[in-house]
Amino acid sequence: MKNKSYKWLLILLMFVISLVTFIECGKIDNDTWYILNEGRYILEHGIYHIDPISMHEGFHIIVQNYLSAIIFYVIFNVFKETGLLIMVLLCNLVIFYLLYKICDLISDGKKYLSILIAFICDISLTFFYIVSRPQIFSFIVLLLVIYTLEKYIKTGNKKVLITLPILSIIEINMHASLWWMIFLLSLPYIIDGLNIKSINTQKYNIKPILLALLISFICGLLNPYTYENIIFIFTSFSDKYMHDFISELMPYTFTMNIFNVKFYLYAYALITSVIYIYFRKGNIRIRYICLYIGTLTLFMISVKGGQHFILFSLFPMAYFFKDMKELSLDDKTKSLMNTFIKTLAILSIVPFTVMLIDSSKSYRFDNKMDNAISFLKEYTNNKSAIVYSSFNDGGFIEYYGYKPYIDPRAEVFLKVNNHKEDIFKEYYELQHNRINSTDFLNKYRFDYLFINPQDKLYGRIYTGLYEKIYEDDNYTIYARNDLVKE
Repeated sequence: MKNKSYKWLLILLMFVISLVTFIECGKIDNDTWYILNEGRYILEHGIYHIDPISMHEGFHIIVQNYLSAIIFYVIFNVFKETGLLIMVLLCNLVIFYLLYKICDLISDGKKYLSILIAFICDISLTFFYIVSRPQIFSFIVLLLVIYTLEKYIKTGNKKVLITLPILSIIEINMHASLWWMIFLLSLPYIIDGLNIKSINTQKYNIKPILLALLISFICGLLNPYTYENIIFIFTSFSDKYMHDFISELMPYTFTMNIFNVKFYLYAYALITSVIYIYFRKGNIRIRYICLYIGTLTLFMISVKGGQHFILFSLFPMAYFFKDMKELSLDDKTKSLMNTFIKTLAILSIVPFTVMLIDSSKSYRFDNKMDNAISFLKEYTNNKSAIVYSSFNDGGFIEYYGYKPYIDPRAEVFLKVNNHKEDIFKEYYELQHNRINSTDFLNKYRFDYLFINPQDKLYGRIYTGLYEKIYEDDNYTIYARNDLVKE
C-alpha cells in the first residue's frame, strides 16, 4: 500500500502557514504606502524619470520596483488592505511549495523530509521577512533560479536553463535591487561544476549555465530605465548615513535579549552552522557550502541580508539527509496515519475560512496616523501642501496627496541618485541634533509639520513661525502661522 499522506500533510501545513501569515502580516508595512503611490501615479501618468511625489523639484529617479508597485496598487484599489494580505499569503504559499519542490528534487523524492525542511524554512521566513513589499515576488523568482539550476544538474537537460533569462526580465522589472542575486546565487553552481576530483562526486557541464547567465545579463537591460536599473543598487546602498540610520541595513549585532528578533536569527544561524559542521565529512556539495557561507556573510553585513540566509541555507539539508532510512510502517499504521493527517487538513479549512470571511468584511490595517491624517484632510483641501514628516511617516502622507520632505525611499534622497541635493544626509544630521531646528524650518517654510514623539524636532518647534493645530498620543500637527484658521 503506497502512503499518500504526504499530500495531505502538505495541505495541512499550507493552512498552518496561512494562519501564521494572517497573524504576522496584520499590519501594513511603511514602505507599502509609497509603493502604492508609485503604482497609482504610473497607471495615471506613465513611467517617470523625475520624482513627482516629494516636495523637492527636479530629482532624478529610478523606480526600480515599478511593476510591483503597479500590481500592489491594482490589488489595493480593488480589494483594499485585505487584498494585499491575501496577495502576501498566496506568495508565501508559493514560496513554501517551491522550497518543497527543491528539497524533493535534491533528496531524490524524500517527501516527508522535504515537507519538514520547507516548513521550517518558510515559517522562519514568515516570522521575520514576509511583509507587503516587492521582496515577496523576488523570493519566488530566486527560488525558481535555484530550482532551474538543480533541475539542470539532475537531468542534464539544457532546455530548462531557458527559464533563467525569463526570470531575469521579471526580476529587473519587479524588483531591480535584488536582480544581482540571480548571479550571486548561480556562482556556487559554477564553482561546484568545475569538476575538482578531490571535492566533487557529481559532474555537470557549466558552459550552458554560463551562456544562460550571459543572456540573462543582457536581458537585464529590458526595462524602462535600461542600464541605470542595473547599477542602481551600487549607488543606493553604499551610503554611510543609510547604514547608520536604517535599522535593517545595520550590521548584525548579537544580543541575549530573548524578546529581540536578532536573538532568534542568531539561534537559527547557530543551529544550521552546527549541522553544516557535523556533515563536513559527509554527503555534501560545494555549492551548498558556498551558498551557506555567502548568505551568512550577507546576514552579518546587514540584518536585511538575513532573508537570503534563511531562504537559501536550509534547503540543502534535504541533500544531507536523503540517505537516511525512513521509518518502516505496516499498511494498517500507514492507513491510520493517512486518515489522521487528512482529517486534520480538512478540519483546518474551517478556521481558515472563518478568518478569511471575517477579514473580507471588517479587516483594517491598524495605522496610528489615521486620526491625524483625517484631521489634516479636513483642515486643508490643498493637496499640494508641503509637509514635514519623519522618514517612516512620509509614505503614508504622500499616499494622501501631500508633498513630504522625505519618505522611506531613502535612495531617492541621495545626491548621487537625484543629481540635486543630499536630503538624506540633511535629515540624518537633523535627527542627530547637528542642524539648528529653527534654521531648518526657516529654510523650507513647510506648510505643515507632522511630528511624532520620536522625531528630534519634537519639542523644538519655533512657535513664532508655527502654531499647534492638532495633537493626540501619537502625532502633533503644526501649521505655519499664515495658514492657521481662526
